Amino acid sequence: MADPQADTQQCRQMQDQYAFTLENPAQPNGPGMPIPAYSTIHLVMFPAAQEYFDKAHRRSTKLKSMEDVMSYYKLIATGARCLEAVLKERIQPYVECIAALWYCEALFTETKEFDEAEEVLNKAIALAARNNLHDLKFSMLHLSIRMLATKNLKAAQKLLKSCLREADSIQIASWSYNFQYLSVSLHFAAYEYTSVNATLKPLYSCSSNEIRYLAFLTSALVALRQNNPSQAGDCLSRAVQCETDYSRQYIPQLVVMRVILETLAAMLLGDVAKSEAKLKAVHESLDGQVQDQSGRWTAWNDDGTFFLFLPPGTDGNTYIPLKFKWWSQSEVYVMSYLISGIVSVHSSWDKRKSSKYFSEGLRVIATETAGDDSPEAPLMTITQAADRVDFYVTAKCYILFYTCLERFVRGDWSSEGLQALIEAVKSVPAKTVTTLYPLILYISGLFFQATGKLQCALEAYELIRRILPQNSELSIMASLSMIMIYRGDLMLNYEQASILSSQLKPLITNSQNNAIKFAWALTRAVDGSQTGVDIQNKISSLLTAARDLANSQFTTIIMHLGASIFSEQEKKESTAMGAFLSAKRTRDVLWCWVSGNLAADMLRLSGKDLMADKQYSVNKQIYGLVDSLLNSPPPL
Repeated sequence: MADPQADTQQCRQMQDQYAFTLENPAQPNGPGMPIPAYSTIHLVMFPAAQEYFDKAHRRSTKLKSMEDVMSYYKLIATGARCLEAVLKERIQPYVECIAALWYCEALFTETKEFDEAEEVLNKAIALAARNNLHDLKFSMLHLSIRMLATKNLKAAQKLLKSCLREADSIQIASWSYNFQYLSVSLHFAAYEYTSVNATLKPLYSCSSNEIRYLAFLTSALVALRQNNPSQAGDCLSRAVQCETDYSRQYIPQLVVMRVILETLAAMLLGDVAKSEAKLKAVHESLDGQVQDQSGRWTAWNDDGTFFLFLPPGTDGNTYIPLKFKWWSQSEVYVMSYLISGIVSVHSSWDKRKSSKYFSEGLRVIATETAGDDSPEAPLMTITQAADRVDFYVTAKCYILFYTCLERFVRGDWSSEGLQALIEAVKSVPAKTVTTLYPLILYISGLFFQATGKLQCALEAYELIRRILPQNSELSIMASLSMIMIYRGDLMLNYEQASILSSQLKPLITNSQNNAIKFAWALTRAVDGSQTGVDIQNKISSLLTAARDLANSQFTTIIMHLGASIFSEQEKKESTAMGAFLSAKRTRDVLWCWVSGNLAADMLRLSGKDLMADKQYSVNKQIYGLVDSLLNSPPPL
């Protein structure tokens, strides 16, 4: 999500405005006593502070020892002392507010010395109010709200409402939108999605297409977080309309954000064909930077910040910039490689395309976390640098998780991928481990289930059911796996399977994921409670559903199952051959080989020996591809 950032370091951008001698003409202050001139110490101290901060921030991505960390903080402290020196002098209110804002921002982001920062900030806010310095006053209030939110979220939200009312009353549109998006961020961080939507609703009618665009994208993200991909799709459609109506130059961050969200929505719906189409749009939007001549892509900041613009209005005659923060380009590429790999697992795994995407994502992560020693290293605080590393380490764990799944799909049940994932999780921050833990349990359950350790698999799946909400997709998938184990020949615990099925039924009914609904229907089709005719009818309806889902593997599995269940030999034969052709059409060599063998057997049973021999010959050639697939090393 795009997190709004008030431009609290205006002093960096406005130094030219105060780079002159600030002094009042002598005024009588009694008999022959002039008023003392304002100090110009800031002309020296502001550039000095900037230099010290930049030097520290350039080192933040390559701190490898405690000595490096101490050196970093010495530079920060020296820069802060430069600002303190300014605040101790008699300076103009405008300059004092800038110094206070900059100083408090440094205390907040670098030292967490909230008490001192609050004292200085409150004094400066009062000074700005007395001198009608509205922009600086709101910048300091923005910082004050963010500081307060770390200790008391409700108090911060109360102060935020007051600031929003004031900005509206004096008609400063830029700060109205700044505070509205800060409200969105605070509610979003607290998982208060209803409040997020309520805050976003007025933005839908904003005169700025860019602001409306981002509002719809944020609403789509909220819908996805609430597992409502259909609603997300509606929001994204409205965002597309904003893009169509947009006459100014496009903002690449918004376009990339939209196509990624569209892909995620299609994935959550289990719509394979749509996922692939949207993934193509992601690739096209990223590849577009190569041909882009506008400079927007090359201006994509290393810290992920970008600007949206309000049209001219009460604030003046020029477009007014609003600053937001999203992913950097490298972070976008990592997430795109991850999503590309996930989408490609089912359709292109014979070419190992998904594995190549995952490998490329890991390569980018390794490069970005190696430490940048170049003079052009991105400027960021030590906290921002740590958050950046946490992002990449977490992304690495997700890539390794799906790498395990990709290997399992290929029939590679070695424990290497699982061990690599468990090792990577050790570097993940504690707050993220709680999110990854269920995924590790799930992938472990799959591994145990496939390698015959069924009791271990059941324990892993049961843990998932305990720690996640019952209606979460991972919990549902764990329950489905448990049902299959209980019905298997090694368990034959139909009573426990029936209990789980009854618990799952209402959850499946309310799910929007058609792939999960299909998997549920598949387990119900062969649960042993129906007659042969009922099973055959269900298989036929499932075959139609699989085709509607455009999921080639589902289609092949159902046709393969139908060939074993249908009573008429002619139908068994045609369905088995259909399974083979379905797998062949999607280049799924493993299922090609499995279905091809079944088709050959059915042809033999029908007395079609010549056709059967021909199919056996084809199967022999396919087996060579299967053997190569299962035993070849992953691409580098």
